[in-house]
Amino acid sequence: MSVFECKFRSVFLICGVVVALGLSASEIRAAMIEPPNPLDLTQGKWELQPEKSRYCGPAPQSSSRVIFDAGWGLISTIWSGVGADGNPTANRYVARYDGEKYPAGINSPANEAITWTLVNPHRLEFIHWSKDDKITSEYVRIVSEDGQTMTQNAKFVGKACEESQVFERR
Repeated sequence: MSVFECKFRSVFLICGVVVALGLSASEIRAAMIEPPNPLDLTQGKWELQPEKSRYCGPAPQSSSRVIFDAGWGLISTIWSGVGADGNPTANRYVARYDGEKYPAGINSPANEAITWTLVNPHRLEFIHWSKDDKITSEYVRIVSEDGQTMTQNAKFVGKACEESQVFERR
């Protein structure tokens, strides 16, 4: 094989690899879902990845969140799925990211309140409060740099375990 043929084959091989990588990168970009609000990356549709999550008790069979700006400065969350026992679950709540207490659900009278603080577009912190004004649990939601994965970590007062729920954007 001549030097020319060797160089030609090398260039051809490199070009083939670049094209293949370019196609893969464009396919990945096409599969990514654009977050609806760059100022709050927790907003959007999220699906639980149970195999990547860790629970203190039995894991739900499925869980999803739809988080959106409801207007008037309110963020709305619709949380639904199937519990570990096979029964459907549903909860809805609205809040502002102002550190004030809001009901932990609007489906029925709430036994807890939640305070919400948006630390930055990738990080939301919230605390659950009992009716007697004591912290019952603390949560952090972190959205990945690419905006496609959200991890919600929870610490519960009086329990040694911590939960970690991993969601993918849909």
